[in-house]
Amino acid sequence: MHRIAIHLARIVAIVFLSGVVCALLVQFSPGSNVDERELNPKAGEGSLQALRARKAATVSDGVWRYFRGLSRGDLGYSESNNASIAALIVDRGPATLREIAEGLLGGWLLGLAFAIPAGRFAKASIYDALSAAGAGFLLSLPAALIAYLCLLAGAAPAIILALVVAPRIFQFAKNLLRQAYAAAHVEIARARGIAEPRILFTHILPSAGPQLIALAAASLSIAIGAAIPMEAICDVPGLGRLAWQAATARDLPLLVNLTMLIAIATSSAAALSEILSEQRA
Repeated sequence: MHRIAIHLARIVAIVFLSGVVCALLVQFSPGSNVDERELNPKAGEGSLQALRARKAATVSDGVWRYFRGLSRGDLGYSESNNASIAALIVDRGPATLREIAEGLLGGWLLGLAFAIPAGRFAKASIYDALSAAGAGFLLSLPAALIAYLCLLAGAAPAIILALVVAPRIFQFAKNLLRQAYAAAHVEIARARGIAEPRILFTHILPSAGPQLIALAAASLSIAIGAAIPMEAICDVPGLGRLAWQAATARDLPLLVNLTMLIAIATSSAAALSEILSEQRA
């Protein structure tokens, strides 16, 4: 319980600091007080001055008003979308959750499909070299570039997340499976004539299970980080695209909310991974 309390306190601190830092970055970014609505030729001088004053007030003290409203359960209002922030999150959240779930499932299936042969046949140097080269190539590509290439190819957004997650799953799972396959009881089971699929599901995966579960929690952070450029490039109506629009519009209340929401998800996944690793140790 003591360790869990420490992790919870760390999550709260990370989420709070992420909101404050986000607000400061928006405040000191170039053109923070510029609004595209000022380009409206029908706007009078009085409305322009009111718009600039409201924009300046939003940048200067928006984060503090946000935390005061958050204590009352109010997430604020998005000027760029003319909608409640809570309603925007509820409306866009399911699309992002669906894409992340499909991407994680595809990434794990793809990563394990290449990692299992690499773990079983550790001396197959050609396969090991080719699979490692393929994983290294995908790891060297930014998520935004993968999203752009997949968009040109007409691939589904979930495939993009799968291609981002799969090489990382492959790298870690390959080493875990090699250690499991090298265990003495596995060699004894193989000498007794037990089939390889049965060895995999009764000896190998249970042995590497705790580490794979911790890896699953960590892979969630990877998928969340890749979802933002993926949705922005592929025009997926999710939270990632909403975050991109909030950043370009300098919509401080919306941007702070989304930043803290992402911080909650990623820090919780990291804490879960650490807790599982600590329990195994």
